[in-house]
Amino acid sequence: MKTTDDLVKIVSFGGGIVIDSSKTTDDLVKIASFAAGKGSRVVIKNADRKTTDDLVKIASFGKGAVLFDFTE
Repeated sequence: MKTTDDLVKIVSFGGGIVIDSSKTTDDLVKIASFAAGKGSRVVIKNADRKTTDDLVKIASFGKGAVLFDFTE
């Protein structure tokens, strides 16, 4: 599994990623924020594991760069 810093680096250079929601909300916010700054896309799988408030926080920092996957 890649570290949060590794994932931030990838999205900072324009790479899109698919990650699991098991990372902390703060880590996901950090990744989403950097993705938004570079126009990268982040898909967060198992999004139903996070609270709605957490998802809203991630989405607000992601500014359209984040897609939440609620499928099982």
